[in-house]
Amino acid sequence: MLNKLILRAFLSLSLALSFTSANAALITQDFISDASGDVIGSITINTFPAEVDEGFGTIYTWEEFEFFGIDMLAPAEADGFQFLASFDTADFSLGLHDLSFDVDDVFGWFSWNGQAAYGAGFVDLFDLAGNPDPVFEAYFEYTLGEASVVPTPATLVLFLTAVAGIAARRKKTNK
Repeated sequence: MLNKLILRAFLSLSLALSFTSANAALITQDFISDASGDVIGSITINTFPAEVDEGFGTIYTWEEFEFFGIDMLAPAEADGFQFLASFDTADFSLGLHDLSFDVDDVFGWFSWNGQAAYGAGFVDLFDLAGNPDPVFEAYFEYTLGEASVVPTPATLVLFLTAVAGIAARRKKTNK
């Protein structure tokens, strides 16, 4: 009984360690307002489909992207004109190196246009009512918060191991 438990633990550990070399991760960073110091939004990118050149990865899509609780609408074409983020492939914990976006929110209310470099940036916000004189226009300066990095393959293996453990425990208690 104890042998099987130890064997399963080693198998799970070896699977988890073998998948971390895939070098794919989710990078999440908050947008922190320079004026108030409050978190005004966040972004999460997946590093897997990135184009890598000279130590930097470039990505044209995001997993989650929001300002003031409003989600951004993904561009129809991921070509770098509406959204572009770059990061250091050697150290994901440094977070985003550059960020440039010109996107609409999911409600179609506003157009969000912004840039960031080396952790500091700005956002222009315009209404999409089509009026020659905008009903609403705003400008925000922000700083990117500390990056939170989650390695995706290792997380998947740990999740599957937990599910297998729960299933084994249920099987044992049903006997």
